[in-house]
Amino acid sequence: MTASNKTKENIAKAFVALTEQKPINKITVREIAAKSDVTTVTFYNYFLDKYDLAIWLHVKETKKIMAKINGRYEWKNTLLEGLRYFAKNRNFMLNALNHTGGHNGFLRRVERINEELLTAEIKKKFEKKTLPLDIQYAIKVYCAGTVRVLFDWLVYGMPVPVEDLAKYFEESLPQPLHRFLLRDAKPRHAED
Repeated sequence: MTASNKTKENIAKAFVALTEQKPINKITVREIAAKSDVTTVTFYNYFLDKYDLAIWLHVKETKKIMAKINGRYEWKNTLLEGLRYFAKNRNFMLNALNHTGGHNGFLRRVERINEELLTAEIKKKFEKKTLPLDIQYAIKVYCAGTVRVLFDWLVYGMPVPVEDLAKYFEESLPQPLHRFLLRDAKPRHAED
């Protein structure tokens, strides 16, 4: 791990530890910097603000999970791993959800990030730079729905086991996405 990556990781760990103690909107960059033994200038060299840091944490973990979809990893396993990550980090996720509102709130940003990452994975399988409109909307609807159900699941105490929720998310996958994400489905190449 490079020194730059190690610094980012230390800042992130300090931030997560602080979110266990108080709401994100009450945490200052100065506190995050002090807890991670860096200056506020160093913090700003890596992140725009604490909300950017919260999103970076989500993107980093989601990219790791999504990168496994390369044909050898079943979609259900991807969902299961993602749900386990959210369950493990429930307090942080709820803190981010409850204390980052508005148009660019955590929920909306997670929806957009998941949509972007899923689009990138499907483009790789599709072997095209742009996706047909039906695929784009299927991705958009699926990500919006699953993220909202995911956050409801976190907010209301996770009454459904992780394995069952992963199964429900897999079963709710829109038909146009089956050929890209389900193991037995064959990808087809679209005409330009």
